Amino acid sequence: MWDIRGIYRSVTKSKLTRFELARVIGARALQLALGAPPLVDVNSLPVRDPVYIAVVELLNSQLPMSIQRPVEGGGYELIPINKLITPETRRYLSSILESWDISSRV
Repeated sequence: MWDIRGIYRSVTKSKLTRFELARVIGARALQLALGAPPLVDVNSLPVRDPVYIAVVELLNSQLPMSIQRPVEGGGYELIPINKLITPETRRYLSSILESWDISSRV
């Protein structure tokens, strides 16, 4: 018999899933759109979009957010998102920012 919880934990333990990544960026972008102060210097950024700023904050490891994941036994664990960002995720987010910069100049 397969233990689904064991498989889930081994797959998502050390990296941010695409759904968690979208949720974190979306939540922070909403906060910024509603007037929260940015955690980076906005004057140095080429784009002033809340989503762009949220991605930059995530890349700079400045977001004090945690992901809540279920654990065996019915509980939850809180994992800081800075521990879950892998070099692969950093490359992906950097490529998004680069393409955003190019499209804003056209």
